[in-house]
Amino acid sequence: MNKYVLKIILPFILVFTFKLNAQQKVYSKQEIGKFKENEQFYLNKKVKDVLRDLKVNFEIAYVGGGWSEETSFITFRFNNRKDDYQLQQKGIQPARLTLFIKERDAKTNKLFLSGEKRIAFYRDSLKNKSNQQILKNYKNLTVGMIYANSEQLETKKGVN
Repeated sequence: MNKYVLKIILPFILVFTFKLNAQQKVYSKQEIGKFKENEQFYLNKKVKDVLRDLKVNFEIAYVGGGWSEETSFITFRFNNRKDDYQLQQKGIQPARLTLFIKERDAKTNKLFLSGEKRIAFYRDSLKNKSNQQILKNYKNLTVGMIYANSEQLETKKGVN
């Protein structure tokens, strides 16, 4: 009987462990890259699922795309422009997270279009709101692809 119980329980333990590892919360800018590492977990999930696991407030969120020939996206920057520039001067890539959106219908495209400029949400004026509250109109869209990098030193190709 123990052999049968082990055959049943072991797969459940493995699946549960895998799910816990895939759903790691991200608490710092140095961990943003985990979203790319766990991209398969987030594909075809909602933006709100990514925001739920993102425990770092973004400084600026840009939304863009919305044209029939362009994929819509949401890009999160975690530093203000001045800090980004200072990091780049030190050879450090600022943390970024970009979610590419699957939906391409007319209703979704309208959320991303604003004439010729990108729509931006700045944390300064929205200090007391959560990431999910700020992006409430985008939270039920489906993630099609993720680009993410942590705040890290840039490395030159071919140099060890």
